[in-house]
Amino acid sequence: MIKKILVVIVLLALVAAGTGFYLWNKPHKKVEDAKGISITAEALSKEYNTDEKATDAKYLNKAIEVSGVVAETDKNQDGGIMVILQTGDPATGIQCAMRDKGATAAKGRNVTIKGFCSGNGMTGVSLTDCVIK
Repeated sequence: MIKKILVVIVLLALVAAGTGFYLWNKPHKKVEDAKGISITAEALSKEYNTDEKATDAKYLNKAIEVSGVVAETDKNQDGGIMVILQTGDPATGIQCAMRDKGATAAKGRNVTIKGFCSGNGMTGVSLTDCVIK
């Protein structure tokens, strides 16, 4: 009886190890491979301010292409480039964490940035893994 229990435990451990190995080595989604939903920075901010729950259902963890004017660029806590798009509300912006640490966008320039929507925070909507189109 103990042998059967040990065999089952070993088999379960092998299945768990195999699943963990697969998930660890699974290729990550790239924003370039996903079809993006096009929207302006102002419209995205307005949708989130109107109904955050419905907007999350529509955009959260999906690729979106946001067009707008660059308000500023900065570095985030990881040393990556953060591009902030104007929304019409000076207290909030669309915060785009760029994938390429060498990405540049001049203040006042119209750009379209594609990234995965991370939702709305205290300082505005966040996008991750962003690239400039």
